[in-house]
Amino acid sequence: MFNLNSTRVTLSIVASAIALFGCDKPEEKSADAVLQYVPADTPYLFASVTPLPDDLMDKLEPRIERVLQSYQTVLHEVIAMKQQELSEEERDSDEVKQMNAVIDELMTLLSVEGMRGAGIGRESTGAIYGNGLLPVVRLQLTDGALFESTLTRLEEQSGHALPVAEIDGHAYRYFDADDIRIVIAVIEKQAVFTLVPVSFDEAQTGQALGLTLPKTNIADTGVLDDIANKYGYTDHFVGFLDVAALVEPFLGEAAGVNAALLAAGEYDAAIISDVCSTEIRSVAGIAPRMVMGYTDISVNNLDSNIVIELREDMAAGLQGLAAAVPGLGGDKGGLMSFGMSVDVKAARAFVEARLDAMEEEPFECEHFAELQAGVAGARDGLNQPVPPMIYDFRGFLAVIDNIEGLNIATQTPPTSVDGSLLLAMDNATALVSMGAMFSPEVAALNLQADGKPVALDLPQLQGMGMDAFAAMTDSALAISVGEESESQVADILGADASDPSPFMSFSMDAARYYSFLGDAMVAGGQDQESGPSPEMQAAMNEVMQAIAALYDRMSAEVMLTEHGVEVQSSVTLKD
Repeated sequence: MFNLNSTRVTLSIVASAIALFGCDKPEEKSADAVLQYVPADTPYLFASVTPLPDDLMDKLEPRIERVLQSYQTVLHEVIAMKQQELSEEERDSDEVKQMNAVIDELMTLLSVEGMRGAGIGRESTGAIYGNGLLPVVRLQLTDGALFESTLTRLEEQSGHALPVAEIDGHAYRYFDADDIRIVIAVIEKQAVFTLVPVSFDEAQTGQALGLTLPKTNIADTGVLDDIANKYGYTDHFVGFLDVAALVEPFLGEAAGVNAALLAAGEYDAAIISDVCSTEIRSVAGIAPRMVMGYTDISVNNLDSNIVIELREDMAAGLQGLAAAVPGLGGDKGGLMSFGMSVDVKAARAFVEARLDAMEEEPFECEHFAELQAGVAGARDGLNQPVPPMIYDFRGFLAVIDNIEGLNIATQTPPTSVDGSLLLAMDNATALVSMGAMFSPEVAALNLQADGKPVALDLPQLQGMGMDAFAAMTDSALAISVGEESESQVADILGADASDPSPFMSFSMDAARYYSFLGDAMVAGGQDQESGPSPEMQAAMNEVMQAIAALYDRMSAEVMLTEHGVEVQSSVTLKD
């Protein structure tokens, strides 16, 4: 039987859907409409504060509409499957009929027009932030009355109205889950969702809803401007998570809303010793903050950046881990590419430095006892003999340019593959010499470190009807297969190494990837009685095909910089 404590479920889903699809474009160019409510000392903030370009939204909306419509189909199939488990009497019950009515109402929100009808559209903006530790979701609406009407319709369809309370003339809905109260309010042209302990009084609940503005808000501090300037973020989106600020209320004397929250949870910071408090702060200081934002937005692409900021000595130590690998970095085109680089000696030195530090100043806090106990084992592991070839390894790059003939739906294997693999080694000739010792075919190639392509006349490849070439220099070995393999192997071997080199790099034809996933969903489970129904397979396939129609390419690089670990990603959109 469906669980018809339906209003709670309904409004929780509404909150999630709005947070996902509603933060497109603010009503005002000024970010003050939302940021004025965010306390200056918030430990986390993820905010859409400036309009996305109209030409980009014009391009995105029809494609997002298709994705949303395909999700509707999936949800309808899920509901149909659940209803099949019910008896005929249960399906005809008032409970199930009410639930179906609620689901139908929710389905209207899974469309661009449906969201606009609820007061959420291009003109909407929003933020997720911490009122102390407590999460708040705040959305700027195009019309508060439309959103209020949507909530009312959902309550009417469910047959249950949420309790309503009032603070200074502002009404809010709520429901309690044990000691936590979920609060939903429409205040003028903003929707607010937050959590508070049931023990909070009116003043504390009003503060969570933003009825009382913080004395200093996040915009006043200049923190967001500093982040944007430091990392080249646009003003469309910015986010941060302050690890140190999240940890601190549990270690010291909490203040304000955090004090009330922890008291309501009967948490006593005295259980954390002074030694543990000091060491936990120190560990939190290793990676004190994560930030993110868009670095470039146009009608064709969305570039973004995520940075895990590290303590200066840790960032400096990690910077030496990346190594030069020919061609690594950037979008290689074709179907997919991926690779990594690593200076094994530098990695060993970095680990040794961390072990040295933990031996010189061992953790005394009992919560880190297991971590400290592992130092001796890690040291023993480093002292084990390692083949010299391991230290010669610098990284690899694999490029799949194309796959022809592959049909996942009919389980037809590919008829041809075009691709390349490059291994970066300080002494590539030693690797080939070792291979020649075990394979007469490899020895017969007489591969030299001169960069010249040599045909791989290996029986395994000949049996598959594939052309293949190999080439080598003193510092890299490359193999290519496919019609253009002779030129491809020379190209990948002669490519320049990026400066600075990525630690990891990835790119793909996103349209083909999601299309492959859709085909796989259709093919998977065809012979499984317990697998998804053909209708569900078709619905999931349509979701993947809708996404494939939205994206063109995706790429990402993990860089080790003076700031820490940076993930730089780019998404290009279909024309």
